[in-house]
Amino acid sequence: MRHESRPGSDEPQEQVDLTRAELADRANAGVIVVATRGALIMLLALAGNIVVARLLDPRDFGVVAIGMSFVLFAGMLSQGGLGIGLIRRAEPPTPAELGALTALQTTVTGVMVVAAVAAAPSFGRVGWVTAVMMTSLPFAALQLPGRILLERALLFRRLVVVEVAEVTFYQAWAVGTVLAGFGVWGLATATVVRALAGGIAMAWACPEGLVRPRPSFRLIKPLLGFGLRFQAVDATLLVRGQALNASVAAISGLATLGLWVLAQRLMQVPDLIFQALWRVSFPTMSRLVSQKENVVPLMERALGIAAVGTGFVLTGLTAAAPGLVPGVFGEQWTEASTIIPGASLALAIGGCVSVATQGYLYAVGDATAVLRATLVQTVLWFAVTLPLLPVIGPVSIGIGWGASAAVEAVVLGRAATRRINVRLVRPLLVPVSVGICSAAAGWMIALREGADLRSGCLGGGSALCLFVLGMAVFDRQLLADTWRFAAAATRAAARRQHRR
Repeated sequence: MRHESRPGSDEPQEQVDLTRAELADRANAGVIVVATRGALIMLLALAGNIVVARLLDPRDFGVVAIGMSFVLFAGMLSQGGLGIGLIRRAEPPTPAELGALTALQTTVTGVMVVAAVAAAPSFGRVGWVTAVMMTSLPFAALQLPGRILLERALLFRRLVVVEVAEVTFYQAWAVGTVLAGFGVWGLATATVVRALAGGIAMAWACPEGLVRPRPSFRLIKPLLGFGLRFQAVDATLLVRGQALNASVAAISGLATLGLWVLAQRLMQVPDLIFQALWRVSFPTMSRLVSQKENVVPLMERALGIAAVGTGFVLTGLTAAAPGLVPGVFGEQWTEASTIIPGASLALAIGGCVSVATQGYLYAVGDATAVLRATLVQTVLWFAVTLPLLPVIGPVSIGIGWGASAAVEAVVLGRAATRRINVRLVRPLLVPVSVGICSAAAGWMIALREGADLRSGCLGGGSALCLFVLGMAVFDRQLLADTWRFAAAATRAAARRQHRR
């Protein structure tokens, strides 16, 4: 089965037998396209957050965070991991399978919306905000078949169109309604607007358009095995996020929860690279594993490149945080900067290892190993953070994240090395060590110069220079490999853009 491109576009159609060269070209282009998409979305979100943060207080952000936790959890439950199973397997999904998946998701999400509305009066303002945000779920469910087809074919440019449309309409609606005086309700209704915009964009971007629901449990049943194991990982992540938010609010109040939410949003900056690599690695690994290719060199190279690429961003962001946060968002958000160092360490270690290993483990069907690592990290994060939160405040959240991510990396690494002879420590050691030293030096510079935007820029800029210098001294080859990968990926993306 092949899914043809839309008329007027010569984007390649889905192929089961992609050549190695075409697979590499699509994967390289995908990294740049997804990262560029992330940068654009980040800039739009940053502009919107600056406006909204100055009009609302941390308590309002905390209310929205609780509502979003329920939306994410309900969305995860409605999918059941079925989409990832269709991306992973060698055979393309049939129209009947896509219709059955759409029917299942729209039904489940519709029931969840009714339940949320019924429960809302018992929880007051938080309950009604959550209920409004939950109404976005059925509209978002309609996008899943299109996302499956586009990710299988590594056609990330079309996915980017959908996602940019979503965030553009979200930010425009959120900022406009908050400025008009609707407060937290502007953010809540913006979630619904985002889902509607995404559905319309997907109808244009996907060759199949929006798939008509066609109920059939017989077609869904074979997908449940791997799907449920995969979904257990997402369930753990979403339960962890919801439980952490609730615990922070219960122990230190909604204001501290708001600080944690803002810190998470700042961490979206380095997460751009991780999201690009994560999204591309799974379908790419699935193709390579099905073709019985040697994936060890690719995994080691991905780890080193991720460590350098994200290290550059993490180092600058961490060092700039003492001046950047109060200088941009206001002095009431200063304590959010104390979460950044631990969060950066978590991404530098755990994020890079997961980029190199999770796509492979999912491709070979070992979702259990990923689940085990996620559970271990979850338990340790809470065990470190919650006792320290009343004593040292928000900084404990970052400390818990960093410590637990390091342990998760060990568990993932062991699962991968039991199957293949891949080295994970060596590519990571120099970038992480240089990044820690550079960020620490920049942080001290920013503190010494005062908590304002100028000091943040000075500290961040100094850290970036030290990081590049340190990499040039201690691992020039890895620095050059990262540069060559970025250049090759940019050329691949430009070629595919030119074909349009």
